Amino acid sequence: MKKSAALLACIALALSSCSSNAERDTSRKAVLDYSKNYVHLPLDEYAFDELTLRTVSTAWHTLMSECYAHHGQSYAVPSVDTPQPGGLYGSWNVEYAKKYGYSQKESRGSDDSAPDDINTRCQEEVKAAFSDVELDEKEYRFVGELNSQAYTYASQTDEWKNIRSEWWTCLRERGLTPREGESDWMSEEGAHLMTSSQGNEEAKPEEIRLATIEAECNQKVGMAQRLGDIEASYQGPLIEKNQAKLNQLKEEKEKRVAKAREIIATRQ
Repeated sequence: MKKSAALLACIALALSSCSSNAERDTSRKAVLDYSKNYVHLPLDEYAFDELTLRTVSTAWHTLMSECYAHHGQSYAVPSVDTPQPGGLYGSWNVEYAKKYGYSQKESRGSDDSAPDDINTRCQEEVKAAFSDVELDEKEYRFVGELNSQAYTYASQTDEWKNIRSEWWTCLRERGLTPREGESDWMSEEGAHLMTSSQGNEEAKPEEIRLATIEAECNQKVGMAQRLGDIEASYQGPLIEKNQAKLNQLKEEKEKRVAKAREIIATRQ
């Protein structure tokens, strides 16, 4: 999704090489969070990012669980700290890949025995209580636009392309076929397996094998860190140019995330 948005941003800029005139700040770096399987970039501080969505979602499920319990029904709440699929720059966390493959199966929501009227009633109750937590995604589209610009600038550099080429070489050496499209972050074998297996648990060992090879190659060439650093370097100047507006978005985001965390901490 992010990659297609980046392509549109590139077209809108009408530049054959989008990065040619863009400013960089190489002091800005990506941070790889192995415990959460997440790549932190500078704009995440202001964005409707994955960790923010995860926190708000967990708060919602926590309230749903409380409502279900009042009706004698069970409801699984995902942990906000549960590592999620790290799709940015493909499979890069070797330990995650060895354990889960491309993604882990997460339990959430009500069990199948819960009556529909309870679900409807709880949805309505939680929605009313959730108005001061839920973020308006439209307000954060501006951050998404900056994010797409930075990605476009980064992905057009020779440095970016050379790093990806190093990863492809490693995949070939390990017996896999790289997919070389701009939006592709998986081997041909991995993509085929995920399409054909459709979550079949029997295919999990092979999924883990393929994801691990891809992650080991990613780690060998330092792809996630190096690409993240390039993207972060383009995000830095965009943040500085739009600091006032970004600070407003950050302040509102932090208020709502704090309320979500309070729900998670006090209602479980």
